[in-house]
Amino acid sequence: MEREIGRRIGASAAAMQSMYQSVVVKKELSLRAKLSIYRSIYVPTLTYGHEVWILTERTRSRIQAPK
Repeated sequence: MEREIGRRIGASAAAMQSMYQSVVVKKELSLRAKLSIYRSIYVPTLTYGHEVWILTERTRSRIQAPK
């Protein structure tokens, strides 16, 4: 389970990295548009298959963004 979660985190980080130049730093895109793209690409990539994860406190902290 830990390995799968690590793989999902890596895949979502790769998705975010590939979107960085084309989305994140674009001044032409509104914050609303950027959030929409984030929610439609990054979040599903990270959480795919999460229904079968055993959510421990350690797992939860690994997948949640720092506040």
